[in-house]
Amino acid sequence: ARRRVAMSRQPEVLWAQRSEKVYLTISVPDAEDVVIKTEPQGIFSFSAVAHGESFSLNLELFDSVLPE
Repeated sequence: ARRRVAMSRQPEVLWAQRSEKVYLTISVPDAEDVVIKTEPQGIFSFSAVAHGESFSLNLELFDSVLPE
């Protein structure tokens, strides 16, 4: 029998940028177990579960950031 591997889906993302700020809106209705990480070297990661499905997003930004 074949074994199914659960893969995560990529959530819907809206991006806005100003001269000194980046804004991300991640749409995952009814999200649970949300984990968000922003690293100074410009790495952003998101994961969550909604309605039994896993969602994840990993972005490498152009430059370093100050996490807020």
